[in-house]
Amino acid sequence: MKTALLSLLLAVAAPTVSVHPSSLDRGPDVTGPHVEGRVLVDGPMRMTFRAPVVTYLGKSGNRYYVHLSRRTGGHARVLWITPSERQKVLVRGLASELVWLSDDGKDLLTAPKQTSEETTLRVLDARTGRVVGARTFAGAVDVLDADESRAVLGGWGPDRTFWWNYRSDTTVTVNHRVGYVASIAADRLAAYTGDPYDGGCSVLTTLDGDRLWRSCSYRVVAVSPSGGRVATVGLLSDGPGASAAVLRRASGGAALVRYEAPYVFGRVSFEDDATLLLDTYTTRKVTTVRCVLESCERASKTVRSPIS
Repeated sequence: MKTALLSLLLAVAAPTVSVHPSSLDRGPDVTGPHVEGRVLVDGPMRMTFRAPVVTYLGKSGNRYYVHLSRRTGGHARVLWITPSERQKVLVRGLASELVWLSDDGKDLLTAPKQTSEETTLRVLDARTGRVVGARTFAGAVDVLDADESRAVLGGWGPDRTFWWNYRSDTTVTVNHRVGYVASIAADRLAAYTGDPYDGGCSVLTTLDGDRLWRSCSYRVVAVSPSGGRVATVGLLSDGPGASAAVLRRASGGAALVRYEAPYVFGRVSFEDDATLLLDTYTTRKVTTVRCVLESCERASKTVRSPIS
């Protein structure tokens, strides 16, 4: 109760910014590859896809990795494509949340089977599509991050967070909480102490277990590159997105700025240690907004919302 009250007081004390894209100045495009509607953008490079829903997964060399699907989720596939439009389909039939590109761009991790009883993870060579590792784990397991042949996994039933070296097929337990966000590069892990709909809270730690912040009101959705800041939304935010997001210091959780959406925020990420990117939805449109504390600007075109 005291922790939840402290978190609430910190959020109230922070300045609040109402984000309305139509009233903001247009700034530079998002740094690095990203998607605007059906268009993959990387500096001057523009690549338009016919698929209604385009999700950017990452880049390796000159290959861009994208997940394409219909609005209903059908005809899903993952492929890499080069600026010359040479391409290769690697996976078909999986939702975008069941595929992950490793940070080093070498491996594509997939979950061809995920139920409450067991999860099968399969790792493909990200260039050729050749299977380089596979294993079935008890419970529902998600990939939180992966790099250099190791993945941080979070699982329910049994609850735990653990490392999986998918080339040696060895595992090491981190803790017995349900990990839901991790950054190997930033040395950060966010995990639930239990089901958040049944009294569970969120704990932010290092990957070695040093506790940084605990909240029973908020959960982490993004970690800055250095790990010094995090973005959070309401613990029970669900559906198309959250109506508000809070920028915080990772150590202690002090709120720096609270952002309020005209409808909801979709993906929230860090462009750099000081800059937050918020996919900002109205009921019909979506715009990526760039914010440095209380100063915000549009960082993309405004396009039709895929959730409208």
